[in-house]
Amino acid sequence: MKKIIATIVLTSVSTFSHAYCQGWECARGVWSDRNLKQNITPVESSLNKVSQLKGVTFEWKIPSETDIEHLPQGKDIGVIAQDVEKVFPELVHDTKVTDKNGAEVTLKQVNYAGLVGVLIEAVKELKQENKELREQLGL
Repeated sequence: MKKIIATIVLTSVSTFSHAYCQGWECARGVWSDRNLKQNITPVESSLNKVSQLKGVTFEWKIPSETDIEHLPQGKDIGVIAQDVEKVFPELVHDTKVTDKNGAEVTLKQVNYAGLVGVLIEAVKELKQENKELREQLGL
């Protein structure tokens, strides 16, 4: 006899995100259709801005060290929301959560999906710089 127990914690990462789960498989996405957007402009100075960010490795605090429940466990890789907020404030959102004592706490969340567009433009800038340097060297 198998006993399957699962805990699903739903948080609001984006108003327009969705998840589809069937059995053990889950797919998640964020709405990105052009028809849902307006005032579309390219991200400027992406390379300079990305250079100001710092990727970090870290360990999530264990439940006894924090009043916040349902945190991931173990080692992880990412960024620090407060650092991202200085460079891309539109990618960081304050979220109110209730701690295990019933108090309301405000924590910061990063829209990691939003970083993708920034990174794409930074790679394009690097490609252009590389092309110009190769031309200068006659390669």
